[in-house]
Amino acid sequence: MMTDQEVTQEQYEQLMDDVSYLGDEAEALQYVIDRVPHSEDPPEGMSIYSTLKLIDHAQINYYRPIIEQIFAENHLLDLSEFKEYKETFEIEESEKDIQKALRKISKHRAALLNVLKNIPLIDWERGVKNQSGRIITLYDFVQGMVRQERKHLKEITDLILIYQNEKMAQKEINAKARNRQNN
Repeated sequence: MMTDQEVTQEQYEQLMDDVSYLGDEAEALQYVIDRVPHSEDPPEGMSIYSTLKLIDHAQINYYRPIIEQIFAENHLLDLSEFKEYKETFEIEESEKDIQKALRKISKHRAALLNVLKNIPLIDWERGVKNQSGRIITLYDFVQGMVRQERKHLKEITDLILIYQNEKMAQKEINAKARNRQNN
């Protein structure tokens, strides 16, 4: 089912850039992530590791299958028939390899990008019924995915900054303590 909202080439290209951002971000994180306590749960929210696993879980088990289904089927898909990705997310405690998690995110994002790049422009206007019963386009659905990911990535960035600031503060405290001992 098509909606009457038109998706332009420019909007499509911007969306592809936004979607590929997660892969770039995962690659960039590989260089800073080992310097912070990524498996430690903060007082509120999830650890960096858990948040990354959640993003990956969402793209493999929620967004990609739904996107493929919207594209493959001719009837209107109802998102309320799918469990939200946060509800189906479970973390395996035994597994804590952050670099492996980041590599997986990049690999899965490249695969998702391939799926998206094979969708003709006209099909981005296909409709899907969102959780509140409103009909949105496939384009809107994927934009929603990007918004969710950016929110999760911001949580990760905020945690990294907090950890880095704590480290700097600890260095200052140690330096002051050394100066007092030397005087």
